[in-house]
Amino acid sequence: MTPLWYVVGLAIVAAVGCVIAAPLLRGGVLRMAPSGDPERYRLEKERDLAYAAIKEAEFDHQMGKLSEEDYASLRRTYENRALAALAALERRA
Repeated sequence: MTPLWYVVGLAIVAAVGCVIAAPLLRGGVLRMAPSGDPERYRLEKERDLAYAAIKEAEFDHQMGKLSEEDYASLRRTYENRALAALAALERRA
């Protein structure tokens, strides 16, 4: 085989590798933000995570994994995070 065939083969392999790796390399908040506003997306995500954490703490408390004091502390913490995110979203509106 001539060296030209090796170069062509290498180019094909590189092109296929770039096509496969492009979605992984192109990540980031800008691409994932459906509204086009990455800060709003971040605040909505923070709010949703705080809600999920409250639900998780409530479930753990009901299952007996968390004491009343721990549950109250976690709930306060995540309620404050959710309220801060909601307030920031309200200011952006």
